[in-house]
Amino acid sequence: MKLFVTSRLLSAAGVAHGFSLRTGGVSSGPFSSLNLSVSVGDAEDAVRENHDRLREAAGLRGRVATAHQVHGDRVVDARLQEIFAPTGPQQGPLDETADALLALGDSAVGVRVADCVPILLAADGGVAAVHSGWRGTRLKIAARAVRALQHAAGADPARILAAIGPCIGRCCYEVSPDLAAAFRAQFGPGAADDPARSARPHLDLRYCVEQALAQAGVPAERIEQVEGCTSCDTGSFFSHRRDKGRTGRHLAFIQPLVS
Repeated sequence: MKLFVTSRLLSAAGVAHGFSLRTGGVSSGPFSSLNLSVSVGDAEDAVRENHDRLREAAGLRGRVATAHQVHGDRVVDARLQEIFAPTGPQQGPLDETADALLALGDSAVGVRVADCVPILLAADGGVAAVHSGWRGTRLKIAARAVRALQHAAGADPARILAAIGPCIGRCCYEVSPDLAAAFRAQFGPGAADDPARSARPHLDLRYCVEQALAQAGVPAERIEQVEGCTSCDTGSFFSHRRDKGRTGRHLAFIQPLVS
């Protein structure tokens, strides 16, 4: 049974990575079956087994480093050492919170999602995993991760590969007129429906993330949209919005190449 999907660009470069599906695990009920978070109420032994299965299927060398995500824009490395501090207020102690992780050595890094946008970045000197909900997208956390790879690994943005993984699609992501207007002002009219023409506008987070990556210098041909709407496809994905908060979490993971 398939446990994760991959990016064509990252696979061609030989980078071990993936965006987990909800199939192939041992969890039950609303967490069925490959839930990868203990913070949602699932049994710890089930989550541990799910992680073991995913690591084996993906051929990862060890554990996947993660952080407590708070919908901010802090960027750290796999040892939770800060690279870029948050630009605004941050919830929780800074030594535990981040929404983008870099791996500059052997460690794999990952972020957990259940509608938010997962982004995986690969450069010659390192890789990054990024969690981008609507708040992080407005803060352009994907672009901050690109700059972090420049700063910490000497990466050239024009050589970075970026994969935008399965997330809630524009088809399912209804937002307030005010939020739609704010995203249109920041990212252009392609970001969301015009609230002047639609009483129930929808937001396109994928589009906005791709715009942020392009503005950071990543060429369009090096950005890939990995298909999948987490809200539409109940068989393949958990969805926080669709399942009204009682659901599992996916893991988007990436491991640096060994030179």
